[in-house]
Amino acid sequence: MGGVCSLTKGGGVNEYGKTDEMAITLAQSLGQNIGIFSDKKRILNGECKCDDRWSGCIMDDVGFYLPKRFSDCNVEEYHNFLNSGGGACLFNKPMKLLDPPVCGNGFVEPGEECDCGSPAECAREGEACCDKCTLTQGSKCSNGLCCNSCQMEFMGVVCRDAVNDCDIPENCTGNSSQCPPNVHKMDGYTCEKDQGRCFNGRCKTKDRQCKYIWGEKATAADKFCYEKLNIEGTEKGNCGKDKDTWIQCNKQDVHCGYLLCSNISPAPRLGELQGGLTSFSVARHSASLDCSGAHVLIDGDTDLGYVEDGTACGTDRICFNHKCLPIQQFNFSTCPGTTDKTVCSGHGVCSSELKCVCYLGWAGEDCNSTSPLSYLVVGPTAPVSGITSTNIIVGAIVGSILFLALILAVTAWCYKSYKQRRYVESEVHRRFCRQMPAGEYVTKPGDADSFYSDMPPGVSTNSGCSSKKRSACLSHLQICTLSFTPSMPSISQNILLFGFRSNGLSHSWSERIPDAKHISDICENGRPRSNSWQGNLSGNRKKLKGKKFRARSNSTETLSPAKSPTSSTGSIASSRRYPYPMPPLPDDQRKANRQSARLWETSI
Repeated sequence: MGGVCSLTKGGGVNEYGKTDEMAITLAQSLGQNIGIFSDKKRILNGECKCDDRWSGCIMDDVGFYLPKRFSDCNVEEYHNFLNSGGGACLFNKPMKLLDPPVCGNGFVEPGEECDCGSPAECAREGEACCDKCTLTQGSKCSNGLCCNSCQMEFMGVVCRDAVNDCDIPENCTGNSSQCPPNVHKMDGYTCEKDQGRCFNGRCKTKDRQCKYIWGEKATAADKFCYEKLNIEGTEKGNCGKDKDTWIQCNKQDVHCGYLLCSNISPAPRLGELQGGLTSFSVARHSASLDCSGAHVLIDGDTDLGYVEDGTACGTDRICFNHKCLPIQQFNFSTCPGTTDKTVCSGHGVCSSELKCVCYLGWAGEDCNSTSPLSYLVVGPTAPVSGITSTNIIVGAIVGSILFLALILAVTAWCYKSYKQRRYVESEVHRRFCRQMPAGEYVTKPGDADSFYSDMPPGVSTNSGCSSKKRSACLSHLQICTLSFTPSMPSISQNILLFGFRSNGLSHSWSERIPDAKHISDICENGRPRSNSWQGNLSGNRKKLKGKKFRARSNSTETLSPAKSPTSSTGSIASSRRYPYPMPPLPDDQRKANRQSARLWETSI
């Protein structure tokens, strides 16, 4: 019963008598193999009816001549059989025939681009895509679970859902209109919230077996019933029969023997009772436990009254031939990437074909490589159209492009701001900095920590800030520098404002240039230029010792043309007309006879 996909079952057909009579016998036999049986209780209650009241139902024990229809109960039983995983092999349609190629048989054979079947079958599906076994213009396929509107479904679209915990959903490959072969999980996987084990694509539990035989109200008996009765070796509890003797179960095998249920019906839903019901009540913890069972025969030798092979009987143990065996003895873990703790690298399941079926986002024989499908959301073929799948992919691509564009825009803005800031800084240095003229200089005492500590030796700064305040001056100077605008017409004005609004930072050697033609002399070595220098005063320093001088800030003197511009020595003049001997300037060296037009602001 229901063993059409069982590897241990075989079948044969003997043709006898008339064709019509043989067809009914064959239909009943096939019905039993696909899980259809005659539920006697429902038949007696009048729940199972056929549309053809004159011919009767195919699965009835007795009925009218040549029935042609299955009852509503039979259809329901067939659906339950498929949903339980019993018909896994029925979904694997053969891909080729032994007969010669013929257009219209539904198989794409050599010399054909498509084959939607007979004219009636093509009218239902594929007529617009296939014309005389040739694809129409723009068509990629004509039929199949992975063909939608004459186009192949994208890779990863589910074409066959899982029917239970032991089944595996199949996905389209993207290069075929046919759904891949139907496979299920390898035997030994847990199911039903770890209450059962997968075996031949079906979840085997004692509770499910009790419902299958005795109805939906039946449940598996308490484990104490198995431990109490199956160890006795009687009709009420045993591990099989050897000729006329009941076999006593070993203590570790009691859960693989006689099937004990609670709340069973007076008659089984299928098969024939051999003997009577075995009902027994066991008192435990002031409660009465119902321990009932029966030997239900199908086809004369198959007894449904025993726990099925593959049913869980303990931690990592399953039943086989009335023995509770460790799951390791079945050699279930044979897929690539399988260890003692993980199967398929932990990213997939091992199929009945001993191949890893990877989870979404993983690929490879051992499911240890990432896959681009992790960024796609896929679903069943039936409710999802090709347009929806296309929109998903287009949306993913557009989203990625927009994200990259945003990153490029932010990068460009940051680069532009960086270049603009560098331009302003370079323009400030170019406008402010002046090259120091050659000559010997004298360093004033106490200027070791001068604000311009990187000035050439001998340069006196006389900064308006004391050494304690110079850090504040520097901060103010930096703020003023960053406040410049890059506008070229006004940058010179801003630079002048910068020099006079620097929190009292007035250097004693600042130079005022009256003519625009001297602007080219600005910023030649990248540091502020001090023009408040003294000549070689070593010879006159003793004369000045002890004398007090009044600071003369903002006093402008003109270099005497009578004085040699190349002289680097001299004394303090008695007149304000010749304040100090000046070192030669670069332009004065080139034009020694030219009177300098520079005005020097000095202070002592």
